[in-house]
Amino acid sequence: MGGGFHFVASHWILYERTESAQSMAWLVISYMLPLLIVNPICGVLVDRYNRRRLLSIAVGYQMFLDLGLIGLMASGQFHPSHLFIYAPLMSVGGALYGTALPAFLREKLDRSQLLHANSLNTALMQGGYLLGAGLAGLCYPVLGAIGSFSVDAFSFAVGLIGWVIIKRWFPDRSQIRQAFQARLGFLREFQAGVVYAKSNLALFLLALFSLVPAFAAHSVNVLLAGFCKDSLKAGPEGFGLLDMSYGLGAMLCGLILPACLLRVGLRPWLPTLAILFGATATCMLSFADTVVTAMCWMTFFALATHVAGIITSTTLQKNCEERMMGRVTSLVSMLKFLVAPVLVWVLGRFADGAEGSLIHQDPLRDGFVAVSVFNLTLATISLFVVYPFLRRTLKEPTLSS
Repeated sequence: MGGGFHFVASHWILYERTESAQSMAWLVISYMLPLLIVNPICGVLVDRYNRRRLLSIAVGYQMFLDLGLIGLMASGQFHPSHLFIYAPLMSVGGALYGTALPAFLREKLDRSQLLHANSLNTALMQGGYLLGAGLAGLCYPVLGAIGSFSVDAFSFAVGLIGWVIIKRWFPDRSQIRQAFQARLGFLREFQAGVVYAKSNLALFLLALFSLVPAFAAHSVNVLLAGFCKDSLKAGPEGFGLLDMSYGLGAMLCGLILPACLLRVGLRPWLPTLAILFGATATCMLSFADTVVTAMCWMTFFALATHVAGIITSTTLQKNCEERMMGRVTSLVSMLKFLVAPVLVWVLGRFADGAEGSLIHQDPLRDGFVAVSVFNLTLATISLFVVYPFLRRTLKEPTLSS
């Protein structure tokens, strides 16, 4: 829920001051900059130390960053450029959390439970984000930046309490294996993860498609504020509703996907079809003339991309050794942050043009068409990566369960 307030406040503050999609791109890139260095460290830490405690540390660290930003605002010393410092610092906590969570689930749950766990987590997280973004758009004129970031800090505080008390139901594992791992050198452990990924290259390449929802979110983050303000002529309320609709689509995916797969079974072509539908939705979104129409296509876009993300991430968890889960996840994230900043910067430059060069005269609308082309490319690649792997492994009992 706090993430919705965070997103609306930070992006609206910056776009109001700059009115530039390129500034949105630089803000998104700022969240990514430290992660090429941080992710390998996170991967080793997650495979070496207590994952629940690392999750607690991650949310506590982010809570204190929010409190520091609120202090700057309350003292009158805040400038929008501070967001470019806040963003990379906040992303360090996000990197640790994003690496530790799938490894924690892999450690604590049976393979047959992973799809339901990933789907339910997606539904709950995106449901909270949906509520947060909608309320943030409606309440931002009253709460302002300080109130919005205070909600974000409060949400991290609740998360911190949750990760502290959850050990009552999921006890911490024995420290014997952690003590053994602590004797190994950091580089040696990271190298072992690289060797494992190379020896399981087909699985690793499939795991890269778990990033499809992340690429979708990054593209939305670049385009949404300008699209809402300049193309749809809507204020922060419309911006919050559009962002909320993305959360709605992801939440619906998390709620209905397990039931659909239970009924019809997991088909190897399903992730490819989902990415193709996501490409169609972004293209249609570029033609939207009202906030309501844009919300419908945004919901469909999020639903489709999260289908591909949940299936591929669950397949990774089921087929990856538990002791390697943190390092493989961090390697996937590293490749994301090699590619994503370039894509985001190009998209920001493209959307800041004088006019569109694909379909629309409006460059912001054409930005969504460019995202559609990118998703079409991903769908084509998935035919040669995701489809063969799923077709082969679906015959195995661990996956068919």
